[in-house]
Amino acid sequence: MKFIVLLFTVLLQRQTKQQGYQRNNGWYLRLLKPFELNEMSIKGQLAVYFGLVVLPCAVITLVLSSLSGVIGSVVSIVIQVLLFLYILGRDDFSSRFKDYKNCWGRQDYQAAYHCAQQFLSVQEHAQSQTPLQLHKNVQEAIVSAWFKRFFVFAFWFLVAGVSGALWCLLTYWFYTQSKALWVKSLLHALAWAPVRLLAVSIALAGDFVHSFSTASRFMLDFESASQTVLHETMFKHDERTDESFDCTKAVAELEESNQLMQRCAVIWLLVVACLTVFAGF
Repeated sequence: MKFIVLLFTVLLQRQTKQQGYQRNNGWYLRLLKPFELNEMSIKGQLAVYFGLVVLPCAVITLVLSSLSGVIGSVVSIVIQVLLFLYILGRDDFSSRFKDYKNCWGRQDYQAAYHCAQQFLSVQEHAQSQTPLQLHKNVQEAIVSAWFKRFFVFAFWFLVAGVSGALWCLLTYWFYTQSKALWVKSLLHALAWAPVRLLAVSIALAGDFVHSFSTASRFMLDFESASQTVLHETMFKHDERTDESFDCTKAVAELEESNQLMQRCAVIWLLVVACLTVFAGF
């Protein structure tokens, strides 16, 4: 059933994407607002976390497990698809590159920089960065966005159902309000397995010779952040300099990075399909 839900959700997401879509999380932030999480003790934060993160996920699990029979199975699939679609969101991320590509095509790198601010964390970067630095930042942003918007949620959906994916999302929202170190460590743990599986997928779907050794090196690394794993797997062997960088090929490279992430998503779907057919997953 997980494969059916995952496939239906991905197809529905592709058909309902909206440019500038923002997932509505105001209702959850309002639930957290009465609690001064920054001033609470760890025990108090754990209590709120259990009540507003763990408990809702447990209730959803119980509700879905109580549905049985043909009608119950159909209702369960519909609920899971709608909830998982909400978790993944319907943002048309690829459409955000249109203005960026146009600016890059005009060699207006300052305007391209401002366009990239829509999907880059550029606060720490100077606006005087070179075209090569900007290009690398955008490539890394594509990979990070795919991981944060799809792969991490897909992994926990496959492990623990739609409640697992929701747990991951609510934990992230909880961290944005609390900034607690223990929640940050929990998020690191949640990303540990999926980011390494994605790194292996990148090697399989991309440059296997250069990438697989890097991806395999991280398999027993419990300290490296998810961005470090992804960026080194994909870009470690990119040794271009500002002088050797060909700006005319930059847009095509961005498309290649996006297509590589799509191939990785297909690999995951195929693996889940095989597990469903041969292992009753």
